[in-house]
Amino acid sequence: MDKLNTNWLEFHEKMKFRLVLHLLYFFAVLMSIVTVVNLSNEHFSATPNFFAVGMCVLGLVVIYITKNYRLVGAICSILTFGIVSGAFLFLKATHYLTPMWMIVNIMFTFFVLGKKWGIPILIAHFLVLFYYLSYLHEENIVSVKSFSGNDVTTFILEYSIVGFAIAYILNLYVLTTNYSRIELIENNQKLSNQNKLISKQNSEMEVMLREIHHRVKNNLQIITSLLRLQANNMSEEHGGSYQEAIDRVTAMAIIHEKMYQSGSLSKFDLEKYLKSLVNSLLLNYSISKKPELIIDVAVEDMKSKSIVPLALLINELLLNSLKHAFPDQENPTISISLSENEEHRSNRFVLIYSDNGSWVEDSIASFGTEIIQAMSEQLEGTFTLETSPLGTKYVFDLANLS
Repeated sequence: MDKLNTNWLEFHEKMKFRLVLHLLYFFAVLMSIVTVVNLSNEHFSATPNFFAVGMCVLGLVVIYITKNYRLVGAICSILTFGIVSGAFLFLKATHYLTPMWMIVNIMFTFFVLGKKWGIPILIAHFLVLFYYLSYLHEENIVSVKSFSGNDVTTFILEYSIVGFAIAYILNLYVLTTNYSRIELIENNQKLSNQNKLISKQNSEMEVMLREIHHRVKNNLQIITSLLRLQANNMSEEHGGSYQEAIDRVTAMAIIHEKMYQSGSLSKFDLEKYLKSLVNSLLLNYSISKKPELIIDVAVEDMKSKSIVPLALLINELLLNSLKHAFPDQENPTISISLSENEEHRSNRFVLIYSDNGSWVEDSIASFGTEIIQAMSEQLEGTFTLETSPLGTKYVFDLANLS
């Protein structure tokens, strides 16, 4: 895209440089001829033509030294305004040609220098023209004598020069516009092709990622199956540790299952995941009454690096509640709330986990608690724990890692 823009800019600059250089040559030669013709003409002063030739020579010298067409364009625009204004204000003539030179200078300034220069030059020219028409035009007409055949020749010569200048400026303008249009069409086509290629690559990548998530989930399920086989050969006391390991692996497997089942891999449905995780854990623990699950997820964009440690963290919290909190609870309830941190909305969030169970004494100090601590540190966060006869409450301040 940068290359395309560079090509267009180079062409545009080339056209402007070409316009300035060619008009300077053209006017230097032809205005010299007009100056000589007007030296013996009683109706046309050679003074403006003489200044115009001098301006062209000065412009050619400056452009060959500096190669800066904008500098030369600014000099010529200002000097031409001065010459045209002087002709309006100080020469007693009908000024049939002077407004044409004014138009040429306005077109030249707009094309070479842009509207920041063109608009002031246009306004200045027309202010001088309006002053001339209001205060000097009638007086000049009265003082002008009848034209001769030589006067008509001068008119035709200068009108020809003006006409050529206008035609040349418009021609370069059309060339530049056509080039811009062609470049735009070509650029749009290239962008369209690139977008199609990117869309195809994205589709292929999404299919690949879904397949990866699917295979990881299958591999994790194989691991859980192996752990279950091993647990079956262990005593009930040691088999419990295997079951906790199985639950942790299952927590990760469900993540990858939800990933490849989701409509968009970039958006992870955390609420649906939490419900699946609870249902999976309930199958492994015999609880007299199924706890009521209250989930409130207000985090719209959970980053990929945060999903796994957050899942393991919540898995341990759920395990602790299911194992220790509800031995005799009539209406067991688990509440999980995730919300954005009000002070750091884009990169931190708050997790509040609570249950209404009566915990077994010393049940908090366990390997699961160590995992909770480790996952909190991995998420660059901190937490507080509140226990009471009414239940247990964790409040986490965690980072949403990208």
